[in-house]
Amino acid sequence: MIFPSSKKLEAFLSSNKKITKGLEKENLRSDISGKISSKSFPKSLGKFSCNEFVTLDYSEPHLELVTPTFENNIQLLSFLKNLHKFVEHNIDGDLLWNYSMPPKFKQKFIKLPDFGETNKSRLSYLYRLGLRNRYGDKMQSTAGIHFNISFSDDVINRIDKKKDEFYLGICRNFLRVFPIALRLTGCSPITHKSFVKGRNLQVEMLNDQDCYLPNATSLRVSRLGYYSDQQEEKFITFNNLEEYLELLKEYINVPNEKFKEISIDYKNLQQINNGTIQMESELYNHIRPKGRQTNERQFSQLKQSGIEYLEIRSIDLNPYSEIGLSQHDIEFWELLIILCALSDSAEIKEDEALIIKENIRRAAESGQNCNILMGFDGQKGEENISLVTENLIESMISLSEALGTTEQYHEMLDEYKSRNKLPPSSKFIKQVNEQEGLFKTVLNLSKPLDHIIEKNVYKKFVNEVESSNIKHNELSNINEIGFEEFILKYREEIK
Repeated sequence: MIFPSSKKLEAFLSSNKKITKGLEKENLRSDISGKISSKSFPKSLGKFSCNEFVTLDYSEPHLELVTPTFENNIQLLSFLKNLHKFVEHNIDGDLLWNYSMPPKFKQKFIKLPDFGETNKSRLSYLYRLGLRNRYGDKMQSTAGIHFNISFSDDVINRIDKKKDEFYLGICRNFLRVFPIALRLTGCSPITHKSFVKGRNLQVEMLNDQDCYLPNATSLRVSRLGYYSDQQEEKFITFNNLEEYLELLKEYINVPNEKFKEISIDYKNLQQINNGTIQMESELYNHIRPKGRQTNERQFSQLKQSGIEYLEIRSIDLNPYSEIGLSQHDIEFWELLIILCALSDSAEIKEDEALIIKENIRRAAESGQNCNILMGFDGQKGEENISLVTENLIESMISLSEALGTTEQYHEMLDEYKSRNKLPPSSKFIKQVNEQEGLFKTVLNLSKPLDHIIEKNVYKKFVNEVESSNIKHNELSNINEIGFEEFILKYREEIK
């Protein structure tokens, strides 16, 4: 368990306490029968490769909604709600599937996006083709939320003058408490039976169509979901930035036996390279340090300028919120990250890395009722996850009191106490049983939003659609080197 350091708490209270947050929310498009949509990205949303607010993740029906950063949580959620409604209004009668496991597949393959003919566009397509050839469409078709967070320089300078170490300390503590967060926020315990074919995880039939793990919190985070055996071999500890960058370099450059048979020959390109990852974004960790957002690769940004913010990645959609995320969810992740920032964070040694990895597996696959290993902080043995979760919530309550934010967070903390007694995943399994199946349940939870978009925000969305078309046309007219030369240079960038 982690506890705030009195020294760091005092330093934070003496700072400007400025924290900025942003969201990236994925939704699969489904038709009204609960099958993955086969429609193309709507022209009314502009060019997805150039739209700052609405883009595509893996495939044509895999939408991603992106907010700017805000200090104020209410403004952040309001922007996402407006954006959700704007997208909903422009997807030709389809629904935004409000669940992290995908709708039914209509065919073997999902259409990959056509990015265009520029070199970067062709690279983006090739990357997705590589993902398909490595893992298949199913694994890439789970949906979730990325929560981006950064602290002001004033906060960091008062707590720890080394920015990289400040953020890496948060990463280490986050891994320690992530199994508990899964119990409280994971809500993808069921999937359609077609999703599990050929996957290496024994599941049970809930009914004649749906499979589940009776005590799972998140199949998306489990070995059935967004998971790579190859990357599991080396657990990322975030002990220092150089070590992290060296692992990225190794994963990109050293051929992986499993991917050697997939062609990297220019005459038949089926992936960018045959390393463990093709590029930085293929790394499947639960939290990711990010550099400045420029045209350079993330590896180069981190190496040159260090860490600018953190991306919390393994957050399931909340089907009990009409847009997949609630105000209380945002407050939970914010307060949890503050707790991670203000608690001491020792380096993760090999034995603790094994414990964390096992705890994450247990929490994802049986976190409604399991024991987790207590092998750090001098503790041994196991504890029931509900007791450990109760202790974490009490620690968050104490932190909230010390920060003078009891009024701000008390409703969220009360709700999360209730979630510990009845995890969202348990509630969801019960509801699916009562409503005769997963798809009927999720369709009911994916109904169009009853919301009127604020006029000034609507204008901003429309302007961005127009701007994306202009940017795309400008990029299409740039003279470039040939794609073969481009790929060769790209492969040499990280050595």
